[in-house]
Amino acid sequence: MRGLIRLIIILLAIVQSIFFWKIKKSVPKKILIAHDLLLGDTLLLAPLMKRIHEKYPDAKKFILVKPGFIPLFANTPYGFKALSFNPKIFLDIWKIFSFGPYDLTYIAGDNRYSWLARAIGARWIVGIGEDNPKWKNLMLDEAKSFDLNPATWADMMARLVDGKEPGPYKKNEWPRPHIKKTLSLSSSKSYVVCHLGASNPLKFWPAESWKVLIDKLKHKGFEIFISVGPGEEYLLREADPDSKCQHISGTYSLLEMWYLIERANLLISVDTGIAHLAKLSNTPIVTLFGPGSPATHGVGNFWKLNPHMNITVSSFPCRDQKILFRRNVQWVKRCGRGVKECRTPGACMEAIAPKQVLNTLLNSNLFSGLMEG
Repeated sequence: MRGLIRLIIILLAIVQSIFFWKIKKSVPKKILIAHDLLLGDTLLLAPLMKRIHEKYPDAKKFILVKPGFIPLFANTPYGFKALSFNPKIFLDIWKIFSFGPYDLTYIAGDNRYSWLARAIGARWIVGIGEDNPKWKNLMLDEAKSFDLNPATWADMMARLVDGKEPGPYKKNEWPRPHIKKTLSLSSSKSYVVCHLGASNPLKFWPAESWKVLIDKLKHKGFEIFISVGPGEEYLLREADPDSKCQHISGTYSLLEMWYLIERANLLISVDTGIAHLAKLSNTPIVTLFGPGSPATHGVGNFWKLNPHMNITVSSFPCRDQKILFRRNVQWVKRCGRGVKECRTPGACMEAIAPKQVLNTLLNSNLFSGLMEG
């Protein structure tokens, strides 16, 4: 089915390109953000959404998101209606088509979705150029570039829109979704959430390191919740074999995780989507970066008012790839290798010592605020 859907999209995109004018309207009536990103990078489109809303306040605005993320967009942040998108499901594509045609479409990440945008009648398509392979770029009407100097992915996405940058994120700017079902929090103590899981196992922090840090935090008087994603429950057992902490398994919804995180004094997380979810609720965050880059996925300008700290080992030798979303960016230093490609699996995360995390906390305003809370 997916092959047939791709063929239909390609044919429709070619027909649209040949027989319909491509026009950039100064006052677009309908705008679409098209992508198929994971949770973290989807939420990091917030500055792009805000900038579009500031420039085109009266336009009807839509964003494609994976079906599981729809509840986070229930209250139309920045005026955007989320449309469920699974590229394997024809009905999703039909619904996206039915809300169009779109006067202006922004492509985030993979430019293959510019073909989808053209197929469903997008009149003007803007994205970051130089995607690979080259055929992905053929449907772009306006190709921009990543910044020449270090900047976050979130800030660079906002610059897809001409004009001034959006102001920094403020607490509750993203409307809190209505949470019908919530976790039963059995502790009345101040608590810290430690999130262990990630889409790439190379981002996992060793269980022994978590054990040491958790013991130190418990000694400071905090209740500890440890959470993971779907299928990662074994990480809970490794980090807390004696069940001294409260376990949040991967069966909980994103709304329940929002509820847990917004009430926490602190979230300590590996570089993954849950860390970015905490930005929406303005929860203090400590993010452990191994293969990833704080330069591209840290605070940046948009999130600079959020209480946030990045912890990593700078200049780690195998964090040597200059690729961001398949584009060559000279200032980028990261590692996008998989488990089979990595010669020293986990080394960049093992290099982060629990003492480094705790000392960084103790020497920061973040920890003093934590103790006061």
